[in-house]
Amino acid sequence: MKHLKNKLMIVLLFIANIGCGQNSSNISSNLKDFEGIWLFIPPDWSNDTSFFAFDFINNSNRLTLYYEKDEKTISSLGPDIIGFAPQNKEIQRLSDLVEVGTRLYFFTPNPKTPNDSIKYFEEASPSCLAMYNGIAGEEEFSPPEKGKPNYFTFNFNGRENEYHQQIHHLPNLIVQALCRNSAEKIKLEAFLKIKYAMIKTIKTFLYKEPNIPSKMYLLQNDPVEVIEEKGNWLKIRYYPEKTNRWIGKTIEGWIKRSDVE
Repeated sequence: MKHLKNKLMIVLLFIANIGCGQNSSNISSNLKDFEGIWLFIPPDWSNDTSFFAFDFINNSNRLTLYYEKDEKTISSLGPDIIGFAPQNKEIQRLSDLVEVGTRLYFFTPNPKTPNDSIKYFEEASPSCLAMYNGIAGEEEFSPPEKGKPNYFTFNFNGRENEYHQQIHHLPNLIVQALCRNSAEKIKLEAFLKIKYAMIKTIKTFLYKEPNIPSKMYLLQNDPVEVIEEKGNWLKIRYYPEKTNRWIGKTIEGWIKRSDVE
C-alpha cells in the first residue's frame, strides 16, 4: 500500500506539472512591456561567464549587444523585427504579427522586399515562448517583489528558460567599450536615440549652464550620455559607480564639446 501511495503521488505530481506547463504557455504578454534595456542572466548551471549580453527592445525591434570580458570588445546582432504570433491564424505577412501573445517571432529586415510577405524574410532566430514578469502562483516565475527589477524569460526548447533582467542604463564598462568601437556605437545610438561620449581630458569641470562653472568634475575615460547640444557645449548625464555598480544617482551638467571623444 505504501508503494502504491508513492506511485500515485508521483503520477499526480506529473499531471500537475503538465497542467502548469499548459497554463504558462497560455498566459499572454504585451510587447510594450518588453521595451527597454535587458541584461541576460546566465543560468546557475552555466560555466560560461566570459561575456555580458544585453537586449534592447524598441518599437517592435530587438538589437542584441555582446561584451567579451577578456578582450573587452563589443559586437552586436540585429536589429530584428519582432512580434507575437496571432491566435488561430498562420503568419503570412509581417503585418500579421501582434503586440499581445505567447510565442514571439524574430525576423531579419529586408529593405529590398516588394511587400511584407513572410516569404521574403528570414527568421533571425527560432521562435520562443516569451513571458514578461513570470506567472503568478509559480515560485520560479513569480512577479518581482516591490523594488525589484522587471524581467522576462525566453524559452526556445520547451525546457530551459533564458532569464533577462531589466536595467536602467548601460554600465559604464560597456559604454567605454562602445566609445572605442565607432561602428557599434553609431549603430546603437541610432537604435536607442541616445548619444554616448567619453571624457578625454585628465579632469573636466562641469558647468551648471554654459559659462557658469560648478565645483563638480569628471575624470578621463568617464563615459557619459549626451542629452543636449548647444554650440560648443554638451549637456551630459553621468552614472556614478562603485565597484562597477551604479550607486543609484545621476550627475548632470554642461561640458565643453572639446573635452570628449
